[in-house]
Amino acid sequence: MAKHRVLSPDRFVDKFQGNEQLLRDFVRLWGDGLNVKVSSLDVPGFKRLIEEGDWHRKDEFLEELHRVYDLCTDRGHEDLFAACRDSNYEPDPDGTLPVELLSLKVRTENEDAFNLAYDRCTLRQAQRFSIYQGKKGLAIANIGVATKRLQAALADTFKGDKHSDRVLVRQYQDSGYTNFVVYHEQRTKSLLVFKGTKADPKIAPTVLRPAQQDFVSYHSATGQAEFEARYQSEETALRKRFAECCFGDADLFERPEAATRFTLAPIADADFSMPVDDGDSAALVELHFSLKQRHGPTFVVKSKDVFDTLEFNHLRKRLSGDQVWRAVFKITFPDDRRGKRVELSGTNKISFNRQTHAEDVFRYLKNWGILLG
Repeated sequence: MAKHRVLSPDRFVDKFQGNEQLLRDFVRLWGDGLNVKVSSLDVPGFKRLIEEGDWHRKDEFLEELHRVYDLCTDRGHEDLFAACRDSNYEPDPDGTLPVELLSLKVRTENEDAFNLAYDRCTLRQAQRFSIYQGKKGLAIANIGVATKRLQAALADTFKGDKHSDRVLVRQYQDSGYTNFVVYHEQRTKSLLVFKGTKADPKIAPTVLRPAQQDFVSYHSATGQAEFEARYQSEETALRKRFAECCFGDADLFERPEAATRFTLAPIADADFSMPVDDGDSAALVELHFSLKQRHGPTFVVKSKDVFDTLEFNHLRKRLSGDQVWRAVFKITFPDDRRGKRVELSGTNKISFNRQTHAEDVFRYLKNWGILLG
């Protein structure tokens, strides 16, 4: 799930000076649950509402306000525009509203469009994907029906595996990708708690069922599918049900070669290089490998420049492609000087922040001979 940023009432709410009606409309969503006179609510009053009081719908109000604030970024602004366009909803005909006002207005007037924008935003924040390659690019026929089939199939699967059939699947299109956001329950037990009355107390476990958020991203032109799930068993279920419901073939991504998307063997080549565009830079900053020696030693090298460190310790020439099993690259861009840590392991596991430059990362990996196909 997306992590909420710390909300600063002053910096956020001050943007609504002269547009207090947007704040009032948002507060009206909570009825009498906030114990406030909405008709005269102003910016200072809204700040007090955030910082003070403990009315019975205060937690719901603050949770939604944090979600509104989560989208108050440049990327969130883009996601709001895209979601409103896909929903045939125009909250800002003149295109003049700052993102803070736009986000609150969309949440107040069109919750479905807001949720779609939030889904788009959280998919960009997903980091740990498993990548599979279908036989060829295939279009998903009747996407609406396929989405309903997927939701029903996952509900049936999780009912048996997790004793819960509460599943929600949303989908949207983005630059050739069909993206599915899958919500389902996970069962978590907390500590024992007292129940019953003071005169007749009882002890029972509190069972929480928070929603888990998984993702599927499919490119119809190439046939590449990306899956993120918390556990391997859930990823397998997601992969099979997606293939079955969208293409009528549950085994579409189960071929051994379907999961062979990366090879780390080129790293061991003496002439391996990492060319990037002007202004960008790339370095290998972590490498896990074994050596074909007695006792089978394994090594983990972490360095600002792993290749230079290997050379200095006379290990570069000892590398063997079939003994490299994990690598971490750091790629920096002019607008992202902290850089992206791109972690690769196995034949199809990749982890990095996909909010920006995801296409560049995959392009570089392909150019370096790491990403196959």
